[in-house]
Amino acid sequence: MPKKSNTKREDGRFAVQVYIGKVNGKRKYKTVYGKTQKEANQKADEIRTSLKKGIDVTSSNDSFETWADYWLNSKKQEVSADQYNVIESRIRIWKSYLKGYKVNQIAPLTLQTIIYNIAEKNPYTGRKTAKGTLKSYIQIVTSVFNFAIDNRIMDFNPAARLKLPQDAPQKKRRALSAEERQRVIEFEHRAKPFAMLLMLSGLRRGEATALQWNDIDFDNNQIVVSKSFNFKQKTFKSPKNGKTRIVSVPQLLIDYLGTLERHSPFVLTSANGTMMSDTAWKRLFDSYMTDLNLEYGKFTSTPNKFSPKKAPMMISTFTPHELRHTFCTIMYEAGVDVLTAKEQMGHSDVKTTLEIYTHLDAEKKKNDISKLDAFLTPQKANASQMQVKSS
Repeated sequence: MPKKSNTKREDGRFAVQVYIGKVNGKRKYKTVYGKTQKEANQKADEIRTSLKKGIDVTSSNDSFETWADYWLNSKKQEVSADQYNVIESRIRIWKSYLKGYKVNQIAPLTLQTIIYNIAEKNPYTGRKTAKGTLKSYIQIVTSVFNFAIDNRIMDFNPAARLKLPQDAPQKKRRALSAEERQRVIEFEHRAKPFAMLLMLSGLRRGEATALQWNDIDFDNNQIVVSKSFNFKQKTFKSPKNGKTRIVSVPQLLIDYLGTLERHSPFVLTSANGTMMSDTAWKRLFDSYMTDLNLEYGKFTSTPNKFSPKKAPMMISTFTPHELRHTFCTIMYEAGVDVLTAKEQMGHSDVKTTLEIYTHLDAEKKKNDISKLDAFLTPQKANASQMQVKSS
């Protein structure tokens, strides 16, 4: 039976009404339009198909911005303040690119083009965007569409197969070498408690600042990480992933912490015994790097620490975060499985830990092959010499 033909409207379009159910006891219809009767009928069929799948067609005109805000609001209670700020800043970029788009009418090609644009020029720095940051952008937009799917607004995620540009730069994670770790252990400095704690527990700077003596279980070699200090807001908050974790630490750290005097409830304090501020951390590590350089740098003459002309930096410097990354590297070298390492580091997603482990595994294989080359090279040289002698 042929479908009913509708009267052509004054604006040249055809309109078809689709019954979508009752609201407050009244029958409700949705009207779709097409330049031809066939186009209007096809749109009406799409609505009926969506209804059969349980899709909420009354929200089909909702914008991407609307659902991005819904999803963002749902994350407030799930992540830390710092994480939320990062997510919100990246949602802002997606909203600027997708302004005016309906959430259920965005094509994968549109999203992929946006990813390429962000990769080429970071909206905040103007430089190429690192691979890890691009992954975050993809994860966020994918989550927005999944949120809309869960709420029956659509049944297809256009971000499901987004690809990273192959030439996206990889942000390098530096860990201290064995020699640098030994320097941290043996060199006496006011920053040593800070460096030892971060390197052998993997705590973040804010978590280390908030750590109190009663958070350390000296009998079971464990540290309870239940809070972090937010330097900008100057307040305590939950750890980055929003969860308390228990970190098992080596005996070396427990023994060292046991030698420290306790002048404050907090394990780490400034020189005058107060809580560490952002400025205090910076000054402390600047001093630490300077003194490490004077101790281990290979100078032709002994430089004067207090000279207006500073000694050139002869060693590789490191940051508190690189000390934390070193702990993850130590766990890899010790054979700790990736799931345990995830819990120890407080990563919200095992992918983060797995990415570090995969990188370290690739580095190990590369070094192993270098050892093989070094082993074979002398043999090749000796063989050549023997051939010369025999001839």
